[in-house]
Amino acid sequence: MTWKDIKLATIQKMFSADGSTIPSDDSTRDYVAAMPYAANEGILMMATAGKFLVKNFSIAVSPIKNLLPEEMATTIHQKISGNTEFKANNVHSYYFEVTGKCTVIITQNDMDVFTEAVDSVNAYTIYKGILDNTNNASATLTFSSDKPYAVKNVALYEAKYDEDTEVPAYAEKIRYKVNDIVEDFYSVNSIYFEGENPRYVKTDEVYQEGDKVLVFDRDVAGNYIIYYNALPATITAGTDDDYELPLDREVAAILPLYMASQLYKDDDIGVATSYRNEWEIAFERLQNAVPSGKAERVTSESGWI
Repeated sequence: MTWKDIKLATIQKMFSADGSTIPSDDSTRDYVAAMPYAANEGILMMATAGKFLVKNFSIAVSPIKNLLPEEMATTIHQKISGNTEFKANNVHSYYFEVTGKCTVIITQNDMDVFTEAVDSVNAYTIYKGILDNTNNASATLTFSSDKPYAVKNVALYEAKYDEDTEVPAYAEKIRYKVNDIVEDFYSVNSIYFEGENPRYVKTDEVYQEGDKVLVFDRDVAGNYIIYYNALPATITAGTDDDYELPLDREVAAILPLYMASQLYKDDDIGVATSYRNEWEIAFERLQNAVPSGKAERVTSESGWI
């Protein structure tokens, strides 16, 4: 339904219009001006309480080989003082996390190509970047201090990137802030995984921290399709009449009931209350709608299938 359809149906419920034209006289001007707020309120209530606007986006997880041994890379290297050194051949990019006070130096061909004085108390700071290693020389990453520091998730990559920001993290779990990917995220609906084994399956192996961060296993390569419940776009006084509301037809059909119940309070509280009751009953029925069938997979513990 278009925004004009919604407005016309709302006016008709307040006995102020007939046919397909919205009157523009003094009797309806204030009602029409107040419609965007009433519509946004009604849509938001329904879109966050059972009649979700479902959208999707994808996240591709593609682990990059670390030139350092796994145990060396993932161990937390904690020192009271002294040096910690990592070295590998053909290094073109790096990633590490460090806390405390120390000096970090990356050396190639006996030259310091990166130097940083770290002063990060009570929190790990992430560093990542690219190296201009045209001759595929070895690189040495050294941490040095006479004070306590700790290093973890160290990676020296052979992979080449154009920008520092493209270098992947090497933490065991990879975190994505969903609002950095989509602006209208409200909550997760379901997640599907596409990989080698299984090929395609609904998955619960993605963790959610808080309500806006998704956590993936770094070593599980594949494509994750995240279906999410979206916040509706805001309707304003400038919204075109031809704008098609991104709502299911059954949801759009009852929106005028809610809008009329809000707009008609000052004129006739009895009629407004009646519309609100009708909307509550209709919305409850939509929330309790019969679910559609879904594909399921059965595995027998005894092995007969």
